[in-house]
Amino acid sequence: MRISVVVPAYRARDALELCLLALARQSLDTAHSAEVIVVDDGSADGTDRMVAALPAGLDVRYVYEPRSPASGRARARNLGLAHATGDLVVLLDADQVVAPTFLAEHVRAHAEGDDLVVVGRRFQLGDGPVDRERLRYEFSFEALPPVVRGDEREPVLEAFDCELAGLETAWHYVWACNASVRRGHLVAAGGFDEAFVGWGLEDAELGYRLTRRGLRLRYATEPAVYHLHRESPPAARHGEWRRNLAHFASVHDDVVVLLQRVFEPVVDPTGPGWGRHECALRFELAARALAGRLRPAPTG
Repeated sequence: MRISVVVPAYRARDALELCLLALARQSLDTAHSAEVIVVDDGSADGTDRMVAALPAGLDVRYVYEPRSPASGRARARNLGLAHATGDLVVLLDADQVVAPTFLAEHVRAHAEGDDLVVVGRRFQLGDGPVDRERLRYEFSFEALPPVVRGDEREPVLEAFDCELAGLETAWHYVWACNASVRRGHLVAAGGFDEAFVGWGLEDAELGYRLTRRGLRLRYATEPAVYHLHRESPPAARHGEWRRNLAHFASVHDDVVVLLQRVFEPVVDPTGPGWGRHECALRFELAARALAGRLRPAPTG
């Protein structure tokens, strides 16, 4: 199997370098090979020079797209998909670091069948120093800041005692920072919707379409990513998220799509400060009520 790793990047040179160095150390067996497609979404921070100076051994293709009003993760990932030649596409963000077994674990997760969308774990790293020199020569957890938060999907799965596919809202948790699917399925679905511009929901909408096409979702704990710390989302992201949610609802006439409004307190920097977990529980309960999965309270 050939694997295509698609990584969009915008002003992310330093984090992207660590991501690519980690991808260069993947422990794939001889039956598998990997290519990495970096889509530079109009950066002017030397990303091109950094990629050109990477050590030999990583099959990386650098695609530059000038910045425009249409720029965004959806368009960048579609450009990467257009250049991909692999059977399996792994979606990854530029600010993620991965262990040497990362790609092998994605491949193993797909051994169950060719109709899977696999989403892997994401750990949040703290705001600490990174031993960049050590990471140039070896992958080591000791070179990274400590993990300060686990995957935010797991408490939801625990609360409802189910696998990801058992959630009515499972499609919402297809996060493109760590996901994989056969390239043929992505092409057949039309890739990402490029009307999603700015921050938020372009990956959830793709997950919605893929599940409606009959693909099965699997949450795999083995292929994990380690998210390098970044500043809290700026206030502008709230407006982008709201516009993207409005577009999501305009192309899918489904009440459950609108239920994602429950996450606005998390996105809105002036909101009441509800936690993502509380919002996720409300989202799933409301979706189950719509689907008739909530049992009425006993009487008498």
